[in-house]
Amino acid sequence: MIEIHRRTAVGVLVVCTLVLCANTLAAQVSPKYLYTLSSVLGPLHYDGIRVNADQDRDETYVVYQNVVRIFNQSGMEIFSFGDDLGLGGIVDAAADRDGDIILLSYKDSRGLVTRCNFRGVPVARVEITNLPAGVAFRANRVLIRGGLFYFADLSASSVTITEADGKCRQHVDFARLIGADEVQKAGAEMFGFTVDRDGSIFFTMPTLARVYKYSPDGTLKYFGRAGSSAGRFGIISGIATDSRGDVLVSDKLRSVVMVFDKDFNFVTEFGYRGARPENLIVPDNLATDRQDRVYVSQGRRRGVSVFTVTGQ
Repeated sequence: MIEIHRRTAVGVLVVCTLVLCANTLAAQVSPKYLYTLSSVLGPLHYDGIRVNADQDRDETYVVYQNVVRIFNQSGMEIFSFGDDLGLGGIVDAAADRDGDIILLSYKDSRGLVTRCNFRGVPVARVEITNLPAGVAFRANRVLIRGGLFYFADLSASSVTITEADGKCRQHVDFARLIGADEVQKAGAEMFGFTVDRDGSIFFTMPTLARVYKYSPDGTLKYFGRAGSSAGRFGIISGIATDSRGDVLVSDKLRSVVMVFDKDFNFVTEFGYRGARPENLIVPDNLATDRQDRVYVSQGRRRGVSVFTVTGQ
């Protein structure tokens, strides 16, 4: 009888310790709503747009209806350009170390990469060369890290990494690495996509309820479990990382942004469906800047909300 009580006491102690540790970890991280991206006329009401934060300067790029809009560190629009028929349909934009803007667009079903100056004036076409045999260049996302260009073809679940001059350094077929049969059976494809400061590629696959990390050494890891409770995945979408190595994942179904540490342990989540400024509705694309501000694109014309996630 005494042994049973001892086992019960030990079990209760373990549970209480785990709960205390989880609460302490969550308490160390404090998400806070800052503002919504705006123009002089007020908050801009976008719907599920692409957002990209400049990692070298305090500017943010939004692509919406073939126009690139640029915002300063206070979330105020300072410049915009686009509607150039020569560029075709713009799908994404990113800034390089020198402040040039790299545009990814399509014209006559052909993917184009254009280098523009800081005012959006085209200065050169970047030709993607040295691709592996049988691989054609297609992409709908572009990110720039460490002087390298990362082009993601979300529907094909692949990423092409090039030098600044367009010469291909590596092409990664994630569908093959994960398992073509599993990917095809689940109808899986990449949705969220980012690259951290160390060159690791992160992406989400909503139908598999997984987040993947592909390290520069070729290691592929994943985490995630489907569910409706905190830390579980409903319909995941965007992904971003911060300077601490935390991984942020948006969930359209649960209307939250989840925060995981660098070892993929769940830390906390924020947002929740509602009409208040700090709430989120169908959070979609994510981005983080060098100040670790988090940019969350939403549905229902909620635009882009900006948060800070401090602590740890």
